[in-house]
Amino acid sequence: MQIPGYTIIKKINAGGMATVFLATQHSVGRTVALKIMKPSLDKDPEFHQRFQREANIIGQLSHPNIIPIYDIGRHEGLNYISMEFLPNGSLDEKIKLGITQEQAIKITIGIAAALEQAHSKGYMHRDIKPENILFREDGSPVLTDFGIARTIKSKANMTQVGTVIGTPYYMSPEQAKGEPSDGRSDLYSLGVVLYEMLSGEKLFHADSSLAISVKHINEQPPALPGNFSVLQPLLDILLEKEPEQRFQTARELIEALENIALHNPQLKPVKEKSFPFSLFAMLGRIVSQDAKLINTKTKRLLGLNRKSPVSRPPIKTANTLITNTNTQFATQISSAAPQQTRIEPAKDTGLVARASIYTVLIVGFLFFGWQVFFNNEKPSAKEQWASITGQNSDTGNPALIPLTVNPIPKEARVRILNIREKYAPGIELPAGVYHLEISHPGFGTKKKWVRLSAQNSSIDIALQKSNQTLNGNTLPLPELVLIKAGTFLMGNPNIQGTQVTIERDFYISRYEITFNEYDFFAIETNRSLPDDSGWGRGERPVINISWDDANAYINWLNKTTGKIYRLPSAAEWEYAARGNTTSSYWWGNNAEDAHDRTNCRFGCKSWWDSFFDNKTQVVGAFPPNDFGLHDTAGNVAEWTIDCADTPNPSANPQTACLKRAVRGGAFTSKVENIATYSQIGFTATKSRKNIGFRVLQEIPQIRIMEDQPNTENQPRRRNIFRELRDSIFNRDN
Repeated sequence: MQIPGYTIIKKINAGGMATVFLATQHSVGRTVALKIMKPSLDKDPEFHQRFQREANIIGQLSHPNIIPIYDIGRHEGLNYISMEFLPNGSLDEKIKLGITQEQAIKITIGIAAALEQAHSKGYMHRDIKPENILFREDGSPVLTDFGIARTIKSKANMTQVGTVIGTPYYMSPEQAKGEPSDGRSDLYSLGVVLYEMLSGEKLFHADSSLAISVKHINEQPPALPGNFSVLQPLLDILLEKEPEQRFQTARELIEALENIALHNPQLKPVKEKSFPFSLFAMLGRIVSQDAKLINTKTKRLLGLNRKSPVSRPPIKTANTLITNTNTQFATQISSAAPQQTRIEPAKDTGLVARASIYTVLIVGFLFFGWQVFFNNEKPSAKEQWASITGQNSDTGNPALIPLTVNPIPKEARVRILNIREKYAPGIELPAGVYHLEISHPGFGTKKKWVRLSAQNSSIDIALQKSNQTLNGNTLPLPELVLIKAGTFLMGNPNIQGTQVTIERDFYISRYEITFNEYDFFAIETNRSLPDDSGWGRGERPVINISWDDANAYINWLNKTTGKIYRLPSAAEWEYAARGNTTSSYWWGNNAEDAHDRTNCRFGCKSWWDSFFDNKTQVVGAFPPNDFGLHDTAGNVAEWTIDCADTPNPSANPQTACLKRAVRGGAFTSKVENIATYSQIGFTATKSRKNIGFRVLQEIPQIRIMEDQPNTENQPRRRNIFRELRDSIFNRDN
């Protein structure tokens, strides 16, 4: 076999449509993979079209994780494509050798990035599987074989209507049914591949391809091995039967995986020795590990790993699986499907399980005490136990609270990322922590963790317009709250306060400045990133930054946006933090009411209050004050622009001083030290793990100038403000 311009060295692989050879391209002297369509298929217009389509699609896609094409041609009836040679094998080969959790995450992110590029250009792959994922020498994954790809908007499947396209082991439910599909189908297939990478097994097994298709449509996927349980919630979303319940874009999947990789180092599984020993060993590690250990490993110890039996609608018939196909295939599918249409729950296992769980609860709480700290980026320990028992630990029944999200703009889309239920205004959910995502075209997407309680069931979230970019990247701007001018009593109301007047309206950030916001600035200005003390970055408040660092961020923000940001004065900070109250705390004078309102070390009596360990929590995890500001008490203390020893609390000194005023108390503080009037001073050049900041934005004053006599015979400039004012008066008269 001869192809002009190439020397064929050896055969690499052979498929149903083409054979791939290792070859040398003479013109540039490089080693390539030469894909040659089988001569027997050349006269088949469908396969010929597929071969040409692959070249055309890849030619339009340029991405590090998509295989590039060097050349395409035809010689003596042979169609060929010259592409990059990938010498490091396929994912199928690597799975057989074993893949770590970190490797699986990196591979999935790489292929998701390739899909993001393809989907953005209007193409879906339709055949995501380990054999189509190859590796370069540096280990980076590359997506190949776009032979059955098509445009997302196209209604043509390039086959008979109703015929299944793809590889049965990895096809989505909608593919299995021959229904229209889009990029979310590729994400399902990638989820199947992720499961196989972690477990080493196919997602579903059956005697025939059609029976496997039935399982994709009707059967719940098996759970991951326990040591990979951190990825189980993400995999559950990927493998949802309905596309609307999955990640909607590859970018969403990438962000979720990056967050897991950032905040969740690989967990070491608990060795299953004797039940009492391993259980107590696990409980002993709770104080230093994420709350997910309770949920996954305790279930494993108690034999609750499998999903509870649920009632199911009748198994879908063969006619809904594949339409317009012959009766023989339909009969095969019907025989492969189980005849039982409903699964009855076991009569006695629930009682035994509940008794075992309550024993664990009692022993664990007596042994370790109830104030155990857990990471706010997962539900609290109390909620995790409730998720195991299926009951509320206080009342015996889950107390449902209606959640309403009030986005701005009101047309914005709202999703809850850490549960399966689809959001609708007033959705009833158990009290707990939920991960919201709010998005709208033309606005930056906002993700935040919120704590749902009877006192915090209506959530206001305003999106920032995303037209503010820098070097092609959307600039993460602080979300602001308008504070109207007014007079208040500053200081300890129980001793003697000082009446202070805030003369001008201003904006102040709703949340403490996050790592996401500060890191963007640091990267853009080649500044070293502040240490996160090992607690994670993202939506946590930035820490380990000095007063000087905070002002460097603000100066950059002013230059970039053209706005006027600065640190608030101590008076402005307290005025906003009080939220129109005169009490010691924004919620009142009773320190015991700090429960679930703040993150502090001693006396808050919240699930974050721990003797053993404490750290920052993501911003917005606790309810806001009446002005809509979060975390003004606890979490991190906040720099202000004032000197700590300023005699006049309403002054706004810009001159150098020994120490700068820090307000609000922190996660390291006692409850009495997070009072709204509490203040301490720190050197401006020093940074601490419990100090961050929020920003104030000034509102420019607009002066309407009266017309002055025109003494120089110059054309008079129009006074738009005056004309507008006069037109209003004239209209009213």
